[in-house]
Amino acid sequence: MTHVKSLGNSLKGKDRLTWRNIAEDAFEGDDNYIQFSPGMRKGEEREFFVLLDEGEKIGRACATVDKEWIEKKGEKIGFIDDFTILPDHKKDGSILIKHCLSVLKDKGLDGVFVRNNGFPALQVEGFEHPPPAYLPYNPPFYVDLFLDDGFQREKEWHNIHLKLSSIKEEDIFVGEKRLKDLKMEVIKLNLRDKRAVKEYSDLVHRTFIGHFGFNPREFIAGYDTFFKRIFTRITTRIMRFQIYVGKYKGKDGKMVIYFSFFPDINVFFKSLREKGKNPFGLIAMLKLMLGGAKKIKRAKVGSIGLDENIRNIGVASDMLGYGLNLVAKEGYDEIDTGVMLAENLPVLRIVEKIAERWGIEEVILMKYCTLSYNFSP
Repeated sequence: MTHVKSLGNSLKGKDRLTWRNIAEDAFEGDDNYIQFSPGMRKGEEREFFVLLDEGEKIGRACATVDKEWIEKKGEKIGFIDDFTILPDHKKDGSILIKHCLSVLKDKGLDGVFVRNNGFPALQVEGFEHPPPAYLPYNPPFYVDLFLDDGFQREKEWHNIHLKLSSIKEEDIFVGEKRLKDLKMEVIKLNLRDKRAVKEYSDLVHRTFIGHFGFNPREFIAGYDTFFKRIFTRITTRIMRFQIYVGKYKGKDGKMVIYFSFFPDINVFFKSLREKGKNPFGLIAMLKLMLGGAKKIKRAKVGSIGLDENIRNIGVASDMLGYGLNLVAKEGYDEIDTGVMLAENLPVLRIVEKIAERWGIEEVILMKYCTLSYNFSP
């Protein structure tokens, strides 16, 4: 008989291995799959579940209450995280989904979002391409499973993958001129400057809270101890994590733009798998940090945003070529833009226009969709 079993509020020992093995079995033969779990953030409460069929482990999912989301966004929303089901048992996926919904409803929530790799959406197009790090990756039938159980489509998101070639000087000049007109400058964030780091973290928080309920750079917000500061500086340097900020000139110039990017670690882990090596665990991470990151030629945008006071005046479009040039100067020949709202058509069109003007060899579009469930009658 098919039934759901709880693994409790955290994964340890054999349970952690079980969790990982279910995903490995579900994605067996899929060369593009790289297992990733974002881990728990501050303020999250989770319960982990596995789906069993006559003792065989055929699925997994996590019911999550994110207090940060509830507090900051004012929405009593829960999440189904890390949903995975073996393809041969996809008809049983509804059992797991309904169980998670029941658990979250009993906690007094108003609704539920599906999250994959920490992002509140599932992939709906572009499955034939290797997924960028930290973005959703799932079989196409997952979307139908949730829709069949009463979930609704909400926001649509796009990730654009570009193969870079030559950079057009005129596009760089447009960005430089806009900075000059605004009396601004773009500089690398000084991780030694606690005040600058705090200002950057607050800016990211303001721009991201509306979409995701959290600050993706929240580890910097806790930049309050000597050892934490040293650790952040070292890992940022080793992992080639680049953070640029735009600020008004002058001693106390306000920070109003940020742009970060890093090597797409999925490229490295995928290369290990292709060589028959284990892409998981401490050894793989050590290999990545001790030289692996330097060999990656595919960049991933970490975050990008503008203060509300300079939005809707064409700054983003003018700065796009300038920003992509910063990536190219670091030695990358490919880049993923990260998720952008599909309704933000001007930005998408600008990216496509820049790609055409630069003679970019290939533009790949991946699409994602936020799925929501409402407990209200």
